[in-house]
Amino acid sequence: MPIRSKPQQASEAMINALIEKGGSVATHEEPHTKTRNFQLRLNDEIRERIDRACKKRIVKPSWHAYIMEAILEKLQADERST
Repeated sequence: MPIRSKPQQASEAMINALIEKGGSVATHEEPHTKTRNFQLRLNDEIRERIDRACKKRIVKPSWHAYIMEAILEKLQADERST
């Protein structure tokens, strides 16, 4: 038993409308910000605390997202205090 219905065949008018819509030319622009990779050493206790904090959320963030969020919160707090 299929869960989805069969995909509809696109009409020629729809195809022509898409072609006429056009698009933009791909470019090789450099991103505005550059990133640097670095190694972060965390002891087992800190890693376990991060795991527990992540598990409490409805949508579990990745380690990267969690640590980036913490860094941004710290920067905002420091900027407010100066």
